[in-house]
Amino acid sequence: MAKKSSHCVIRNSNLFCENCGQEQVLPYPIKIDDMVAHIDVFEKGHINCEKVWKQPEADLTQSVPQRAVWWAVYGEHGTSSNTIWNVLSQDKLGGVKFDYEYLKRVMIPPSAYDHPYDPSDFKRCYMLLKAIPEWRLELDKMKAISPVWSKLVDNWDKLTEMLEQMMKDDQDVGMYKFMQELTEKN
Repeated sequence: MAKKSSHCVIRNSNLFCENCGQEQVLPYPIKIDDMVAHIDVFEKGHINCEKVWKQPEADLTQSVPQRAVWWAVYGEHGTSSNTIWNVLSQDKLGGVKFDYEYLKRVMIPPSAYDHPYDPSDFKRCYMLLKAIPEWRLELDKMKAISPVWSKLVDNWDKLTEMLEQMMKDDQDVGMYKFMQELTEKN
């Protein structure tokens, strides 16, 4: 009998059930054995969850600063999407009230900036730009970070097309290989 695929994941550094939307904060730093134990307990507690959670979507009628703060709270974060957020949100959050605790999730120093390495990383960037499509027009600013970012930005439309095809068909379209070619150090 085939093992049932888990719907529990690590999302934004926390345990997360993609069926019910419940989240459990992991106490970092954490020993690997303790983390495995937390994961096992969390998965067992969510084995029969009904699929009721839906990925939240930004209200595109809100201002760009409001959606930037929204993404800090509700978006799925990774280092590369956080890098985009940090670069493109600079000096653009004025006048918007926010809880600094949420912004700590996405604020990283320039020394930690990084690019997407695989389709999952790219998807988090893609979702950020779906929430704030105006930033797609500013993506060229990412080129100043590194030559790899420059290659990725130059191929953003193709990568987006490949990701959307993968999401639609759940098939390998060669995106990982293409990204590896773009991110190889010269």
